[in-house]
Amino acid sequence: MFRLAQVSDPHFRSFAGAMPSDFFGKRAIGALNLLVNRGRKHRMALLDALRDDLRVQGAEHLVMTGDLSNLSLPGEWATARRWIDRYGAAQAVTVIPGNHDAYVAGVVEQRLFEKAFASFQTAEVRLDEDTYPFARVREGVAIVGVNTCLPTGDLGAWGRIGETQLGRIERLLAAPELRDSIRVVAMHHPPVIHRGGDERNLRDHAAFAAVIARVGAELVLHGHDHRDERAKLVGPGGAQIPVIGCGSASYDGSADRRSRYNIFEIDGRAITLCTRSHVEASNEFREVRRERLG
Repeated sequence: MFRLAQVSDPHFRSFAGAMPSDFFGKRAIGALNLLVNRGRKHRMALLDALRDDLRVQGAEHLVMTGDLSNLSLPGEWATARRWIDRYGAAQAVTVIPGNHDAYVAGVVEQRLFEKAFASFQTAEVRLDEDTYPFARVREGVAIVGVNTCLPTGDLGAWGRIGETQLGRIERLLAAPELRDSIRVVAMHHPPVIHRGGDERNLRDHAAFAAVIARVGAELVLHGHDHRDERAKLVGPGGAQIPVIGCGSASYDGSADRRSRYNIFEIDGRAITLCTRSHVEASNEFREVRRERLG
């Protein structure tokens, strides 16, 4: 049995190395929100407790589905790197960006996220020189990393895969190298609409669903909404493909959304979802859901 863990939306916080000139436009508004609102909702101590519990669970691989930062600052990513390094080796961790990791255009143009986390995006299968999508194959499980994030230029949190990447995703999922693998697609934005409108969702979700309908996958993981979410996409022959959203790793709130992560137990073609969440009263993580997926 292969155990794949998912951690999402940790929102590591650090202003180390930041300059006043970094805070203009969207970053200035985001920093103000972080200081007066978001900083109270996301507690960094929960991330250390989560890492300790995750290490005890002994998953073979960890995928982080985005929003490692708040403002795409180098200090935030350095803090995230230290957390990951204390967890495990680079070959045992896969990282993809979230919309907060593509907060401003300069970050994306200079590929700063990809440079910071290059060792967690090395791939056994990549179709060309572009970073996304990529596939990391571990014991018959192929983690396919997709980028749904771009600098929006506004205060929205919406995403887009783009026509070019969609074509590559289809080719990669159908590649001979993945023919016998359990294909797990990891992305930040949900590929279905759970809440909100165009200002926060994946704008080409229908095009992605069409790709999955043609070539299939065994599991799709996402973050973004800071809550547990479940849906299905239809694959070839009407196959029902589970789409699982993970809550925020650092959220300090009600029990149904409090700091959590997922473990997927993959045994042959069978997949079981286990969610572990922080219990405030006992200050420990416990299993709060176990479910056999299709």
